[in-house]
Amino acid sequence: MDRAYLLEVARRASGLTQAQLAARSGTSQATLSAYERGLKSPTLKVAARILEAAGYDLNLRRLIDWLEHDAPGVGRFWVPNILWNVETPDCFTRLEFPDLINGGPIRQWDLRDREQRKAAYEQLIRTGVPEDMIRWIDGPLLVDVWDELDLPDAVRDAWKWQIVIARGARKQDAVRLYSQGYEQYTATTWIRRQEPVPQGPPRPQAPAVRFVRTRFDPRPRAAQPGGDVDPAESVAMIAERFLGEVASSRHLSTVATWNAGVAFARRWADRDDGHTAVLLSPSGDHCVVGVTAEPYGDKAEIVLLLHRLAQTV
Repeated sequence: MDRAYLLEVARRASGLTQAQLAARSGTSQATLSAYERGLKSPTLKVAARILEAAGYDLNLRRLIDWLEHDAPGVGRFWVPNILWNVETPDCFTRLEFPDLINGGPIRQWDLRDREQRKAAYEQLIRTGVPEDMIRWIDGPLLVDVWDELDLPDAVRDAWKWQIVIARGARKQDAVRLYSQGYEQYTATTWIRRQEPVPQGPPRPQAPAVRFVRTRFDPRPRAAQPGGDVDPAESVAMIAERFLGEVASSRHLSTVATWNAGVAFARRWADRDDGHTAVLLSPSGDHCVVGVTAEPYGDKAEIVLLLHRLAQTV
């Protein structure tokens, strides 16, 4: 499933409009629409933020490869390359299908009962298709009853190594190893209170945009104590002015020369981390340079980058 379809499915399942989800996730409706139509592709960080605002989470899903076997006296049956997990309560559900091995009538199979679960697993392994097995057969429960199942030798041999691999002891849980030993993680779950609780969307703030005077301005010039702001002539000057505003606003802007503004926007765009730099109101050789901080990001990242740009020669 591609990211565009994933975002649309999550939004529709949550009953949200594009405008509502855009407001919750701190993005624009136009950008979200472009994501859903496949015109733009969000980064994983941006996609995760939008899904979280819709009440969902990015996760891993194991892909299973299946091979069809044909054994004398048994017929055709399917074998996976590895076992999998079926979440509760599906792994303990009550199924209803006929006895396909003995040609019996339709009956119920209660997977909560160990003996009925063994009988249902025998039916599914010998005569089921991948779509049925992957939905109802749980790997750990199958390993638990494997030695007690009544299966033909050909079927048991075809499933042998999948059971051996599932029973093999591992020295270290891979997810815990990659997450630097945090004990609150497993392969598919984690302890909710142990992770940072996502903050709600911030209240909208008015962009701190300074008016740039042009020759078409009909208003009289207002007296200002310090006079008009001189355009910044370098990337370093733009960064220094933004450092003075970053503590009080998420929307930074300043007047700059066109060349300095273009150079600043290009350097900022190289990061591609959700913070956007734009050029506004071009007027001759001058323009307004604006930066909007990603609402769920850390301002410390912006401050660090601005310090680096302020030292640009």
